[in-house]
Amino acid sequence: MKISVVIVTFNGMKWIEDCIKSIFESALLPEIIIVDNCSTDNTAAFLKHNYSQKIKLIESKENLGFGRANNKGILLALELNSDFVFLLNQDTVIEKKTIEKLLEVANNNTDFGIISPIHSDGKGVSLDVSFLYYINRQCSDLISDSILNNTLKEIYSVEMINAAAWFLPKKTFEVVGGFDPMFFLYGEDDNFCQRVLYHNLKIGITPSTVIKHDSDNNYTVNFSKGSEKYYNRFLNRIRVKYADVNSEEYKKIDRIKTYFFKEAVVSLLKLDFKGYLVNKTKCRLIDKKSIKNSVLQNRETGKKYLV
Repeated sequence: MKISVVIVTFNGMKWIEDCIKSIFESALLPEIIIVDNCSTDNTAAFLKHNYSQKIKLIESKENLGFGRANNKGILLALELNSDFVFLLNQDTVIEKKTIEKLLEVANNNTDFGIISPIHSDGKGVSLDVSFLYYINRQCSDLISDSILNNTLKEIYSVEMINAAAWFLPKKTFEVVGGFDPMFFLYGEDDNFCQRVLYHNLKIGITPSTVIKHDSDNNYTVNFSKGSEKYYNRFLNRIRVKYADVNSEEYKKIDRIKTYFFKEAVVSLLKLDFKGYLVNKTKCRLIDKKSIKNSVLQNRETGKKYLV
């Protein structure tokens, strides 16, 4: 079976050499596809100079964001007739048998659309913070089995796991499609997982292998109110909730727009001009049409966004 690893890079010089090295040392050697998101730190030049004969490099002339860039790599993998696509972050390092074990688990569990290894931190001494967040909320049986030395299952079902290391059969893309381009960075994995479940595929974690994730994820930082990152995070959260294909929340989007409009008016009456601008901007940014179109399109079966 043919396997392609797809890595999106953006200013990844800090990590990319270690990431690629770990793949080259893999017991099962995959095709390596890298999509560079218009890095400014010499990442693309480094890749061309050192790996031009060993990888397929797609250089974007703009920063497409995480989802759209991955879509380019996924499309090439499917054009190369890959049976599985392993989406891997640039700041990860895999074990020698990671790909081999993921393939085995996938072949034994064909009803799963996404399979993830365990994510440790970059040093391999504790669990990655984001990964721990998801299993704390969704996978208490994995935690219990690990602590109580119970026999570990081959795979544990979850509803969401962050996309640092996703192993997917090609049928997932044929049914679900690619990442929704409505998301630039963050939220695209939440949305994709919602769609996987909607299309009757499962999402799972396998404890048979661990990847190191040296994440510099700052998404939990309290961004300055009114800043670009503040609004980006706000919009992502709105889109994750209201563009969920498993619900009818998109029909209630007018309520949330009305809420922020009223908050803007109240702020203005209190002479809170910053609060007025923030709430007015939130109301303006929420696009009812795009969220509705996203839901309706993502409920359809097919390789959407992969063209």
